[in-house]
Amino acid sequence: MVMLVRVWKEPAEYRDTGTERVLVGGRVLRLERSPTGGPFEPPLDEHLVAGPGETSRDLLSCADVIVRYGGEPALHQAEFPGCLVVAVNTRDGCLLAAGGWSARLVPVLGERCGEADASAFASAIHAWMVAGLPLDAVTRLTAVRGNAVAQVRVRDPAVRAAPGAPAVRTELRRAVP
Repeated sequence: MVMLVRVWKEPAEYRDTGTERVLVGGRVLRLERSPTGGPFEPPLDEHLVAGPGETSRDLLSCADVIVRYGGEPALHQAEFPGCLVVAVNTRDGCLLAAGGWSARLVPVLGERCGEADASAFASAIHAWMVAGLPLDAVTRLTAVRGNAVAQVRVRDPAVRAAPGAPAVRTELRRAVP
């Protein structure tokens, strides 16, 4: 299934428990999936998300965010170059690729990274990128749906130097004499 997702920076006075929020880099982003209405202000981002069950190549080619079970995110990105963010659920977390950046999302407190979580995190990263914000500032993501909370840490961030070049790790390395 493909869904339209709209993302707003959450105004302080807005408190609808039916919406989904993702906390990233000290900011709260509000996500609405295929909304019929919304605030009067224009969204920060609007994109199409293709879920793991989507098989139509036409729809996958139009998607800005693709969520999958299994495989390498960079390979899914190469197959559908119009897609900016790919999330792949794994047994112990989620792999994420966004442009030339990639990372592993590791659930906090032994939780699992479910399909809805992976989709929310990928949508938040998409909004973060199109807003021109730096991905190296993303160290933790928290999705909030009503009373449910899912939190992940960003591990092993890497940036591909050029198309086809191996990934370069972004963390600081300590020189050893």
